[in-house]
Amino acid sequence: MDFSHVYLLVLTVAGVYMAAIALMTTQVSYPLYAAVPREAFIGYHERYNRRIRPVIVTPGLPTFVACAGFAFLRPDAVPVWLALLVAAGGLAALLATATAAIPSHLRLRREGLTARPYRTLRTADAIRTTGCLLSAAALIAALLNAFGPR
Repeated sequence: MDFSHVYLLVLTVAGVYMAAIALMTTQVSYPLYAAVPREAFIGYHERYNRRIRPVIVTPGLPTFVACAGFAFLRPDAVPVWLALLVAAGGLAALLATATAAIPSHLRLRREGLTARPYRTLRTADAIRTTGCLLSAAALIAALLNAFGPR
């Protein structure tokens, strides 16, 4: 097994993990923001941000970047178009996080739960989740191409 196959295996595990985390965030974490009393939100959000670093931020950003690089590091058995889907999902997740989700979290930390940054966060989250799901599905297909019967 060469480097490109190991890269694919590790990236598939990371990509599926990030897709699961993204779905949990979309369906559970962010909707629960609305259940936090207004006067307690800033403290809640601060604790939330500290706790997500090791389970979301630390694996997420490298996974998004690694997905973007997969087009250049794919095994030969993986079609270019499939590798480009992996890359597109990673880039979409990275851009949504960097340009909208992070700034929204910073505003929520300062202002509390206000409509505009919360709406922007939910939109960025939908884009990121879609990107994660696209990458994960394409990575599974790539895995089948690379390790399937020839």
